[in-house]
Amino acid sequence: MVVAAVAIVVQMGVLLALYMALRRTSERMEGIAGRLEQQATPVLTTAAAILDDARPKIAEITTNLAETSASVRTHAGQVGIAATEIVERARLQAARLDEFVINAAHKVEATTELLQNKVFSPMRRVRAIVTALNAGMSFFKSNRSQRRGSSGEVEDEEMFI
Repeated sequence: MVVAAVAIVVQMGVLLALYMALRRTSERMEGIAGRLEQQATPVLTTAAAILDDARPKIAEITTNLAETSASVRTHAGQVGIAATEIVERARLQAARLDEFVINAAHKVEATTELLQNKVFSPMRRVRAIVTALNAGMSFFKSNRSQRRGSSGEVEDEEMFI
Protein backbone atom coordinates (compact mmCIF):
# COMPACT_ATOMS: atom_id res chain seq x y z
CA MET A 1 0.00 0.00 0.00
CA VAL A 2 2.78 2.30 0.76
CA VAL A 3 4.11 1.49 -2.65
CA ALA A 4 0.74 2.36 -4.12
CA ALA A 5 0.66 5.62 -2.18
CA VAL A 6 4.19 6.50 -3.32
CA ALA A 7 3.25 5.61 -6.91
CA ILE A 8 0.17 7.86 -6.70
CA VAL A 9 2.24 10.72 -5.25
CA VAL A 10 4.86 10.26 -8.01
CA GLN A 11 2.11 10.20 -10.63
CA MET A 12 0.66 13.39 -9.16
CA GLY A 13 4.09 15.01 -9.31
CA VAL A 14 4.52 13.98 -12.94
CA LEU A 15 1.02 15.19 -13.79
CA LEU A 16 1.67 18.48 -11.96
CA ALA A 17 4.92 18.92 -13.90
CA LEU A 18 3.10 18.19 -17.16
CA TYR A 19 0.37 20.64 -16.23
CA MET A 20 2.90 23.36 -15.48
CA ALA A 21 4.82 22.68 -18.69
CA LEU A 22 1.61 22.79 -20.72
CA ARG A 23 0.54 25.98 -18.99
CA ARG A 24 3.88 27.67 -19.79
CA THR A 25 3.75 26.42 -23.35
CA SER A 26 0.16 27.64 -23.65
CA GLU A 27 1.14 31.07 -22.33
CA ARG A 28 4.04 31.24 -24.77
CA MET A 29 1.76 30.22 -27.62
CA GLU A 30 -0.77 32.88 -26.63
CA GLY A 31 2.02 35.46 -26.56
CA ILE A 32 3.30 34.37 -29.96
CA ALA A 33 -0.25 34.37 -31.33
CA GLY A 34 -0.84 37.87 -29.93
CA ARG A 35 2.38 39.20 -31.46
CA LEU A 36 1.60 37.45 -34.74
CA GLU A 37 -1.86 38.98 -34.74
CA GLN A 38 -0.42 42.42 -33.98
CA GLN A 39 2.14 42.13 -36.78
CA ALA A 40 -0.19 40.45 -39.27
CA THR A 41 -3.09 42.85 -38.81
CA PRO A 42 -1.39 45.80 -40.59
CA VAL A 43 -0.14 43.51 -43.33
CA LEU A 44 -3.59 42.01 -43.82
CA THR A 45 -5.17 45.46 -43.75
CA THR A 46 -2.70 46.69 -46.37
CA ALA A 47 -3.29 43.58 -48.49
CA ALA A 48 -7.05 44.07 -48.26
CA ALA A 49 -6.65 47.73 -49.30
CA ILE A 50 -4.44 46.72 -52.22
CA LEU A 51 -6.96 44.10 -53.33
CA ASP A 52 -9.82 46.59 -53.01
CA ASP A 53 -7.82 49.08 -55.09
CA ALA A 54 -6.81 46.43 -57.66
CA ARG A 55 -10.27 44.92 -58.22
CA PRO A 56 -11.45 47.56 -60.72
CA LYS A 57 -8.07 47.53 -62.45
CA ILE A 58 -8.12 43.75 -62.69
CA ALA A 59 -11.66 43.89 -64.06
CA GLU A 60 -10.55 46.50 -66.63
CA ILE A 61 -7.53 44.41 -67.59
CA THR A 62 -9.73 41.35 -68.00
CA THR A 63 -12.17 43.33 -70.15
CA ASN A 64 -9.32 44.73 -72.25
CA LEU A 65 -7.88 41.26 -72.72
CA ALA A 66 -11.24 39.94 -73.86
CA GLU A 67 -11.64 42.84 -76.31
CA THR A 68 -8.08 42.44 -77.57
CA SER A 69 -8.59 38.72 -78.02
CA ALA A 70 -11.75 39.33 -80.06
CA SER A 71 -9.94 41.98 -82.12
CA VAL A 72 -6.99 39.68 -82.73
CA ARG A 73 -9.34 36.90 -83.85
CA THR A 74 -11.08 39.30 -86.24
CA HIS A 75 -7.79 40.57 -87.67
CA ALA A 76 -6.43 37.04 -87.95
CA GLY A 77 -9.49 36.11 -89.99
CA GLN A 78 -8.99 39.16 -92.20
CA VAL A 79 -5.31 38.33 -92.65
CA GLY A 80 -6.27 34.79 -93.61
CA ILE A 81 -8.74 36.09 -96.19
CA ALA A 82 -6.15 38.56 -97.53
CA ALA A 83 -3.51 35.84 -97.72
CA THR A 84 -5.91 33.59 -99.63
CA GLU A 85 -6.68 36.43 -102.04
CA ILE A 86 -2.97 37.19 -102.53
CA VAL A 87 -2.22 33.55 -103.24
CA GLU A 88 -5.09 33.37 -105.73
CA ARG A 89 -3.88 36.53 -107.50
CA ALA A 90 -0.34 35.19 -107.61
CA ARG A 91 -1.62 31.94 -109.09
CA LEU A 92 -3.57 33.86 -111.75
CA GLN A 93 -0.53 36.02 -112.58
CA ALA A 94 1.61 32.89 -112.85
CA ALA A 95 -0.94 31.37 -115.23
CA ARG A 96 -0.98 34.59 -117.31
CA LEU A 97 2.82 34.67 -117.38
CA ASP A 98 2.90 31.03 -118.45
CA GLU A 99 0.41 31.75 -121.24
CA PHE A 100 2.42 34.83 -122.28
CA VAL A 101 5.65 32.80 -122.46
CA ILE A 102 3.95 30.04 -124.44
CA ASN A 103 2.48 32.58 -126.89
CA ALA A 104 5.85 34.30 -127.24
CA ALA A 105 7.52 30.96 -127.94
CA HIS A 106 4.90 30.15 -130.60
CA LYS A 107 5.42 33.58 -132.20
CA VAL A 108 9.19 33.09 -132.21
CA GLU A 109 8.71 29.69 -133.86
CA ALA A 110 6.32 31.17 -136.43
CA THR A 111 8.72 34.07 -137.13
CA THR A 112 11.64 31.67 -137.49
CA GLU A 113 9.66 29.51 -139.89
CA LEU A 114 8.58 32.59 -141.86
CA LEU A 115 12.19 33.78 -142.09
CA GLN A 116 13.30 30.34 -143.22
CA ASN A 117 10.60 30.08 -145.90
CA LYS A 118 10.36 33.68 -147.10
CA VAL A 119 13.87 35.08 -146.64
CA PHE A 120 16.57 32.45 -146.19
CA SER A 121 15.23 29.95 -148.75
CA PRO A 122 15.13 32.52 -151.58
CA MET A 123 18.51 33.83 -150.46
CA ARG A 124 19.92 30.32 -150.69
CA ARG A 125 18.47 29.99 -154.19
CA VAL A 126 19.97 33.32 -155.23
CA ARG A 127 23.28 32.33 -153.70
CA ALA A 128 23.16 29.02 -155.52
CA ILE A 129 22.45 30.84 -158.79
CA VAL A 130 25.30 33.31 -158.13
CA THR A 131 27.61 30.43 -157.25
CA ALA A 132 26.56 28.60 -160.43
CA LEU A 133 27.12 31.75 -162.49
CA ASN A 134 30.56 32.25 -160.91
CA ALA A 135 31.42 28.65 -161.62
CA GLY A 136 30.21 29.02 -165.20
CA MET A 137 32.15 32.23 -165.67
CA SER A 138 35.24 30.64 -164.20
CA PHE A 139 34.78 27.69 -166.55
CA PHE A 140 34.40 29.91 -169.59
CA LYS A 141 37.39 32.01 -168.56
CA SER A 142 39.55 28.98 -168.11
CA ASN A 143 38.39 27.53 -171.48
CA ARG A 144 38.99 30.82 -173.23
CA SER A 145 42.51 31.15 -171.87
CA GLN A 146 43.17 27.55 -172.83
CA ARG A 147 41.84 28.18 -176.36
CA ARG A 148 43.95 31.27 -176.70
CA GLY A 149 46.98 29.45 -175.43
CA SER A 150 46.37 26.48 -177.69
CA SER A 151 45.41 28.62 -180.74
CA GLY A 152 48.66 30.59 -180.32
CA GLU A 153 50.62 27.38 -180.33
CA VAL A 154 48.79 26.23 -183.42
CA GLU A 155 49.59 29.51 -185.17
CA ASP A 156 53.21 29.22 -184.14
CA GLU A 157 53.32 25.70 -185.39
CA GLU A 158 51.63 26.69 -188.59
CA MET A 159 54.07 29.48 -189.07
CA PHE A 160 56.93 27.23 -188.31
CA ILE A 161 55.97 24.79 -190.94
